[in-house]
Formats: sequence, structure tokens, C-alpha cells
Amino acid sequence: MFRPIAKATLFRRIPYRLITSLILILALIVAVLLLVSLEQEKLLLQGFAQNQGAPTELFQALWQSRHDLIGITLLVFLVSAIGIAALITFLHYDGTRRTLEEVKGLARTILESIPTGVLTINRNGHVTAVNPSAVATLKRSTEELLGHSYEQVFPKGDMIRLVLDGALRNNNHVDHYDMPYRAGDEPRTIRLATADLTGDEGRPVGVIVLLKDVTELLALERRVRIADKLAALHTLSAGVAHELRNPLSAMDLNLHLLDEDLKERGGLAPDVAHYLQVVNAECRRLSVILDNFMKFARPTSMGLHEVDLRTVIAHIMALMQFEAQERKIHLKERVEEGLPPVWGDETQISQVLVNILVNAFQAMPDGGRCSIATQVRRNADHPCVEIVVADTGVGIKQEDLSRLFEPFYTTKTSGTGLGLAIAYRIMQDHGGTIRVSSVPGGGTTVVIQLPVVAESLEKLGVEP
Repeated sequence: MFRPIAKATLFRRIPYRLITSLILILALIVAVLLLVSLEQEKLLLQGFAQNQGAPTELFQALWQSRHDLIGITLLVFLVSAIGIAALITFLHYDGTRRTLEEVKGLARTILESIPTGVLTINRNGHVTAVNPSAVATLKRSTEELLGHSYEQVFPKGDMIRLVLDGALRNNNHVDHYDMPYRAGDEPRTIRLATADLTGDEGRPVGVIVLLKDVTELLALERRVRIADKLAALHTLSAGVAHELRNPLSAMDLNLHLLDEDLKERGGLAPDVAHYLQVVNAECRRLSVILDNFMKFARPTSMGLHEVDLRTVIAHIMALMQFEAQERKIHLKERVEEGLPPVWGDETQISQVLVNILVNAFQAMPDGGRCSIATQVRRNADHPCVEIVVADTGVGIKQEDLSRLFEPFYTTKTSGTGLGLAIAYRIMQDHGGTIRVSSVPGGGTTVVIQLPVVAESLEKLGVEP
């Protein structure tokens, strides 16, 4: 907020020293005039006294001289008063103008410095002000925004235009409204708020729009929620897995003994054999779930060392190539030359990549294309190696994307919902990140980022 300006009274605005100086100068001028006039009269009277006679016209001239002196004095006072008033008015105007310029400069500095985007739109729908944060958020230049109608800036059907229509025409304002916005090729999420912009008389003269790119903030909130759920799962999974492991092992052993005993007594009826197969299959499935539970319950030991991702990706390509051919999937890789090593556990990184490829294959039941590409990037000023796995599968719905890494959340009928949760934890343990973007019917892209070993950057001549 602006600091309020102290309200000055009329007398406080008057420059006392200047006025005192002018009054003294004026008094001095009047005193000089009076002395000169008196001296002239004295000389005249002395001259006539020596001649022993004074004509009548002399007194009339003296009286007229006194009148002229009074008139000149009043005129001097009047001119001086007008000059003083004009000087005070000019000084007051100059001070007010300087104060106004300071306030305008402060408002301009604040508007340009705040991290939230600000747009002001008048009642005619024209953009009257825009700050650099709004330019950066909307990925539009100042020339494209300032002075143009918002209907020209935002195309028909754009969510921002719909919000502005409601605010200007129907006085329907929004607060903390998150909306999708495509700035360039990457979809973003913008948090929007609108309010009436009032003039000096308190009447609305337009609308002020506050906007902020919250894509990274929402992603961070999702990661925090996932981390909280994983922490709760870590606390419960150890006890649950331990308590279930013993009775499950006993069930599996007794089912095996029962199967052998029934076979020795003359064979199994078809329906009984089917029931036993179902029970055995479900026991094995429970065993797999418990194994995943234990991976959350006990932090796995990692042998951290320099990992050559080219070797890891080549091994995974050879491992998954046969399955890709069976599913009629064209699997290809594009790995940069001179890729720096990363710091991590080769086995766990391979587990993450295999899990992602299996999900990609399952999303392409009728075949398709799947690619693995790598490149060196900077993430928050820290260099990292980025691995991008892209497929042409059925894609993922937008409402499912935010829950992909939650434990036991799956869109598959036979999935456990722990595969991506385990991959997420492995990436956290490595100090890396994993994110997924997808379009229903347009495929899915998974991006993994792993920190680069600092010593390798010096060998490659890359600035850390």
C-alpha cells in the first residue's frame, strides 16, 4: 500500500522565511520612498523660507505629492501581495506535482516488481495497464496487450475471455480460480482473480485482473500429498506385511498338501481342480502385493555409484525388444553422444525404466511406437540427464494424471497400483524427478530427470 500523505493546512504550506524576506524588502522600499519624499519637501520648504514667501500652489503640490506617495505605496503593496500569492501558488503546485510524480513512480515500481501478473481493463474492454509478470505468464508481448481490446487478445472460447465477459458485463467476479491455459506448446494452469477497478469518485471504471502461473505449485502440492500418503503407508505396511506373511505362507503350504493328498486318493474333480487353481493364483497375487508392501516398509539398500545410462538403456532395449515385437510395437532409442554419468543405483534405475516401458506396452494393445530419448538439461540451475519415454497408446484421462503416483491407484483391471508409486519413491531416493503428461487418444510421455555427477561435468567441459 502507499503511505498516506500527511494532510497539510493552509498556513503550513506558506514559506514563512520567503514571505518575511519579501516583506522586509517591501518595507525597505517604502521607507526609502518616504525618506526621499520627505527630503524633497524639506528642501522645498527651506528654499521658500529663504525667499520669505510661499505661493499657494506649493501646498497643493505638497498635498498632491503625499497622495502620489500613498498611491505608489499601495501599488507597491498590491503588486507585492500578488507576487507573493503567485509565488506561493507556484511553490504549492510544484510540490504537489513532485509528490504526484513520486507516487506514480512508486506505483509503477510496485506494479513492475510484484510476482503476480496484473491487467487493468476499462469499461470499453481495452487493456490499460500490464506488468512484466502478466507478460511472462501469458507469453504475450506488451505491444500485443496494451491498448487492445481483450476480445482481440484472447480468442473466442478462451477461458480468460469468458471470465472477463462475466466480470465486465454481469459483474461476476472470480477468486483463486484455477484454469487451464496453453502458453506455447506446453499446457499450463493459471490461477485467476478479478475485482472492480474504482476511480477517484468510488465508481467502477473497469476491472483489475490478477493472474499467476501455478503449474509448478500444483505439481509440488501433488508431490506433497503423495509423500504424505507414502509416509502413512510406510508406517502401516511393515506391521501389515509381517502379520499377513505367516498365515499366507501357511495357506500356500496347506493348499499344496491338500492338492497332493486329493490326487493320491483318486484324482480331482474338474470343478475342485479349478477351485484350487483359483486359490493358488490369488495366493501368489497376495504374495506379490506383500513384496511390494515390504519395499515401502524397509528402505532398500542402494549401491550408489556412477551409472552409465547408455549401458543401462542398451540393456533394457535388448531385454524388451522381444516383447515389443510380439506386441507389434516399434521400439527405438535416441541417446546423445558423450552423455555424462549419473549418481545412483543401476538396478533401481533399470526397474523404473522397465516399469514405464511395461505400462507403455500395455497402453498399446494393437501395436504402435515407443521411443526412449536422452538429453542434458538444467533443472533449478543443477544439470541433470533427462530420459523421455513416449508412446502412441490410448493415453490417460486428465482426472487420472494427478493420482498416478498414489499407492493402490490404478486404471487397470489386474493392476496393484504400486508400480508407479515404487518408481516415484526410487526417483525421490535418487534426488531425481518423474512426471507424466498425456492426452487421451494421443499417447503418453514420461520424463525422468537424474542428477549428473559433478566430476563428469568438469571432464566434459560443462559449467556446473
